[in-house]
Order: sequence, then structure tokens, then C-alpha cells
Amino acid sequence: MDTKRAIIARNQQLTSRQQEIVIGSLLGDGYLVATTRGFAFRVNHGIKQKDYVDWKYSELEAFTNSQPRGHENSYYFRTVSHDFFGKLRQIFYHGAQKVLPAHIDQWITPLAFSVWVMDDGARDKGQLRLNTQSFTKGENEVLIRILKAKLGIAANLNRDKDRFRLRIKAVSMPCVRRITVPYIIPSMQYKLSL
Repeated sequence: MDTKRAIIARNQQLTSRQQEIVIGSLLGDGYLVATTRGFAFRVNHGIKQKDYVDWKYSELEAFTNSQPRGHENSYYFRTVSHDFFGKLRQIFYHGAQKVLPAHIDQWITPLAFSVWVMDDGARDKGQLRLNTQSFTKGENEVLIRILKAKLGIAANLNRDKDRFRLRIKAVSMPCVRRITVPYIIPSMQYKLSL
């Protein structure tokens, strides 16, 4: 571990772009892990999504201490601990449970949405499913309202056993494509049939 690099990383601020990538990831598969110094951001995807992990790493490399690595079928990296991640931990978690922050509407941007789609999106006929089953029905309803108000995207609730997820309506797919095209990396375009 490079102590000097970690000290530099902890003392610099994340750019707006980096913050949006982290927020989009936290809405999806990303999570915050406890460290001896606070909290770090961890990215962990299947080995088939190596290009995507490498893209996130390239965006957040200044806040890491080691390159991504693989283990069995996963490919992952984590950042150093940072005050920003400690603040996010307070608003994105209740105990060990990830929750939807009260003011998430302030964080939903085209880039954050695009990262969320790359994390949790799944093509479903002419629609897009966002696998938001970790959020409650009420939290999913809040996300539906925010997507409509902030991005003009119409979605509804879709039941998945005893949980709920979002289904973006076919009528909104041209809007979704327009918003995400500048950000979706080539290996993830299959999620939108691009």
C-alpha cells in the first residue's frame, strides 16, 4: 500500500463528474465499506463486466491505491477511505441497509442515471428494467417521480416476487437513449439495444 498516494487521495476533493459516478453506482451495485479510517467506495461486478470496472477505475483512479483485480467470477477495486464516502454512508445507509437518501433528486443527473443504468439496467422487450429491488416500494415510487420530474422519463413499478423494481416505459426509451448515449460505454450498450 502506497501511504503517500493514500494521503494525497484523502486530501483532494472528488470532481462533480466523479461524485455523479459514485452516486449512480450507489443507486446500483456500488457500496461503501468500513475501513480503519472511515469508509471507502467499492466496485464489484462479474468478470464479464471487466471493461465497465476498468472504466470506473479510470474515472476514480486518483482515489485508489491498487488496480482492479479478479477473484473467481468477480472483478473489483476499492478506493481509499475519504470524508466524502463517510458523508455518503450517513445518507445512503440505515445500519447495514442501503436506503434512498431524502434529497436524492439533487443527485440525479444524466451521468448518474447512465451509471445507474449500466449497473442495474436490463433490456426488457422495448422497455428497460432497473433492478431496484433493494429499495422499498415507497422508495421506488419516489424514484419514479424524480425520473419524470428531472429527466422526463416515465416509469412504473414492476413486481419481482415480494419486492419491486422500476420498469421504464417504451414511450420513454428514445429519451433514455438521448440522455445516456454520451456516457454509456461500448460494452454496456446492449442494455439499451444500441
